[in-house]
Amino acid sequence: MNILEILLLTVGFIGIVIAALTPQSTIGGLLALASFGGYFYMNSLENWVPIIIFVIGICLLIFEVFIPDFGVAGIIGFFLIIGGVYLTNNDFASTLRDLSIAVVASSFLVIMLVRRGYSLAHLEKIVLKNNLDKKSGFSSNTDASSYLGKTGSTTTPLRPSGKVRFEDSELDVLSTGEHIDTNVLVVVTKVEGYKIIVRRVD
Repeated sequence: MNILEILLLTVGFIGIVIAALTPQSTIGGLLALASFGGYFYMNSLENWVPIIIFVIGICLLIFEVFIPDFGVAGIIGFFLIIGGVYLTNNDFASTLRDLSIAVVASSFLVIMLVRRGYSLAHLEKIVLKNNLDKKSGFSSNTDASSYLGKTGSTTTPLRPSGKVRFEDSELDVLSTGEHIDTNVLVVVTKVEGYKIIVRRVD
């Protein structure tokens, strides 16, 4: 068992968690990049195929977080990550061991951060970054301000983006950062042009 390789793989996943759940996105991203780079460097790869497969897998998992109810991306990403590590060490047992340790450690960190109040809320700037409202000089025939305070039911999971049905209309919304499942009552707490922010009904 190469402890350093396992450590690098684990720190890489921890870096992704830090980038996703805390305001230290840049630090987490650099930590993940350096750790994964060190992991593949230590294995002296002769080609870039395992790295490309692994990176695509990571990207698909991240993509899954922001695209509600698109489980295929997450599943494919998961298997690509396994494939990338397997092509690196050519040992399936080692692949499962290394990834299991990395996933358990990063999952523990996720639980700790969520309990401390961290969420995906700080990443809302990536989704619908600009405020498309009248104060920003944006005008539209569709004004969502009439939905402020209204209650609807989620038709897809909110991660934090997703869809909610309000009476006869289904709209794209953002949660306040928490993950909300399908068929859950939510209320609109803020509207900025097209940007509709909701929270779970207590």
